This record gives sequence, structure tokens and C-alpha cells, in this order.
Amino acid sequence: MEPTPTRQIFLGAAPLATGFRLAGFEVYPGADAAQLDRLLDELRASRTPALVVIDQDLAESDSQRLERVRSEGGRILLTQVPPLNRPDEMHSSVDDRIQQLLGMDGDTA
Repeated sequence: MEPTPTRQIFLGAAPLATGFRLAGFEVYPGADAAQLDRLLDELRASRTPALVVIDQDLAESDSQRLERVRSEGGRILLTQVPPLNRPDEMHSSVDDRIQQLLGMDGDTA
């Protein structure tokens, strides 16, 4: 039995989607938190391995599935990219955890 191929998926801003499409990703330009949740549910239910890249806005959205997928590990690798026009404004969930561990608040660098 052959292994299931890993899906490469991008959800987020249309300008970023263009680059990911050229790199061979499935793209969902302009996706919202509900669409992200549906896709993550589908991937979990089908047990499909996937690399899912989301933009900063989706990473900070009210998605109900992001934390679950992040905490599970395994078949779904989830990462995020900064806005195309503001690359220096990258902020990830790992940043928050590091600040908590170091006893820093969000205003201290």
C-alpha cells in the first residue's frame, strides 16, 4: 500500500496565494476562519498528511481548530507567514509562549 501523499495547502491573502500557487500548493485566497476550520476538520477526519500555511490574519483569527491541530502534532504541520506588505510584523503563537515562559508581557522586547 502506497503512503498517502502530503497535501500542501495555503489559506490567506490573495497576493500571497499567487506565490504559493506557483510553488504547487492548493490555495484558498481570501479564506476566513470558518473555511480554515472546515479544511482542518476534513484533514483530521481523513487522516491526510498536510503542510498547511496560513497568513497572519488567519493565525490570529477566532478559528476553533487551530489550537487543537497545533497541540496534536502528527500528520498536519501548520505554519504561518507574515503579510506580504508588512513582513517585519510577523507574530506567531510561539512568540506568545516564549514571552509567557520568560515572564515578559506583550509590550516588552
